[in-house]
Amino acid sequence: MNDQNHKTKSSASELGLIWSQYMNDSLSSCVLKYFIKNVEDEEICDVLRYALELAEAHLEKVRYFLTQENYPIPKGFSDKDVNVNAPALFTDTYKLVYIQIMAIHGLTRYAAAVSSSLREDYINYFIDCTNETAKLYASSSNVLLQKGIVSKPPTLNNQQKVDFVTDQSFLTGFLGERRPLNAVEISGTYLNMQKTMVKMVLELGFGQVAKSKKVREYMERGRQVCQKHFDRLTTKVKKDNLHIPRTFETEVTDSTVAPFSDKLMLFHITALLSSAIGYYGEALALCQRRDLAAAYIRMITEIGLLAEDGMNLLIENGWFEQPPIATDHEGLAKSD
Repeated sequence: MNDQNHKTKSSASELGLIWSQYMNDSLSSCVLKYFIKNVEDEEICDVLRYALELAEAHLEKVRYFLTQENYPIPKGFSDKDVNVNAPALFTDTYKLVYIQIMAIHGLTRYAAAVSSSLREDYINYFIDCTNETAKLYASSSNVLLQKGIVSKPPTLNNQQKVDFVTDQSFLTGFLGERRPLNAVEISGTYLNMQKTMVKMVLELGFGQVAKSKKVREYMERGRQVCQKHFDRLTTKVKKDNLHIPRTFETEVTDSTVAPFSDKLMLFHITALLSSAIGYYGEALALCQRRDLAAAYIRMITEIGLLAEDGMNLLIENGWFEQPPIATDHEGLAKSD
């Protein structure tokens, strides 16, 4: 039997991927429209406009995919969730740093999406998304470096040679003398510090403007947890006389006018916290020093509990939109 002309239905994985992308890009569209409205630096504005162009194009494509599947378009986030005329809550500097880190998130998601898809149109689409987001990352990184906003990760200036580990003390870290962090460990730690800093600044700003007392308290709690994680990783890095990423708390203005709905701000932070579990897990998998591995295990537990509480708060307020779900056959069998 020839199935060449048979259009296969989207798999649950593919449906979940495009549904999630709609949620994330509808949020990004709101954030970017507001950022563009009050940005002053032209070079940074160009990067923001390109990011918005990508988000809007992705939303249009996802609507097409969902319509083809006769699946309803999610509510996601809309103009009701953003006040573009609100005063600037963040400086241009932070906006650019934010875009670079969000591009990293996008690259991670799209790479995973390619490997979770089977249909050719989905695979090609996510490859295109990966290429576009790589361009966004490159352009934002270039402007960040040109303006001297971010510092490069540490450089190893000592003499290197090809060698093999012959002593299990290479893995130690709890007691006794600890070896310096290796390049693989530094890479994961530095990236997680950068991502944690961006999240802390968002929590600081959102906590300043959120209308709900519970949301404000959650933002402050999240900021404190993230600060603790940043400090914990800072201790590991500074022990080897390596520099840490620049911090950006001073890039939050004194505005108290909310540019976004509490729903959007809470969803954004909860999603970033959930993503952090994956980034911590990846760094953990590459750790070869026990004390650093133990730190990541502890941080995963702490941030997992924080993310869960954020989800509960979303549900409590009726703000959590349910993803596509499998058929409840047992429930149907029990219905009258």
